[in-house]
Amino acid sequence: MNILPLYDGLPKARLLRQLLTALSDGELAIIPTDTNYAAVCSAGSKKGINRLYALQTGRHEKKITLLCADLKDISLYANVTNPAYRLMKSLIPGPYTFILPASRLVPKMVLTKRRTVGIRTPDHAACLTIPAELGTALLAVSVKDVSTRGDSVSALESAFQNKISYLFDAGNIDSESSTILDLTGSEYEIIRQGKGKI
Repeated sequence: MNILPLYDGLPKARLLRQLLTALSDGELAIIPTDTNYAAVCSAGSKKGINRLYALQTGRHEKKITLLCADLKDISLYANVTNPAYRLMKSLIPGPYTFILPASRLVPKMVLTKRRTVGIRTPDHAACLTIPAELGTALLAVSVKDVSTRGDSVSALESAFQNKISYLFDAGNIDSESSTILDLTGSEYEIIRQGKGKI
């Protein structure tokens, strides 16, 4: 496992390029978000997706979400109405997960029975830069419950030593859940109130 020190939220350019290549090749990384650490893979890598699903994250139920760089990317993976677009524009980047009708670009393994998908644009440089540079969304699952020691780098390194290729060292993160908004209807519905305020 390569532990990457961060400068303004990102590793140095050479290491970032290595990470992007690794993700394209189906490897996994753990990156910080604005709520907690998440294990991620490229949404364009079937190998990476299978590895992400096989990962023991400590959570009883895996909640796989898409991390997108901006609204333009979100519109590729979801069907976005004008009201939903306006609401998301006012909230992102930030600690929000949006439930939206999925487009055909969303891997089938991620779809719910309702053919919806959870999408985030976290307010963290890693979450904004990596999808933009990779040219595809990231699939992410929270790893906040892997250890009783919390979201420390040492706890994550110990838990995922042979399963993760890169771990961003953002120090300890005070884990909070994102606010989940269902945007599939004519009015938005708050499914879970978390860090993000409405």
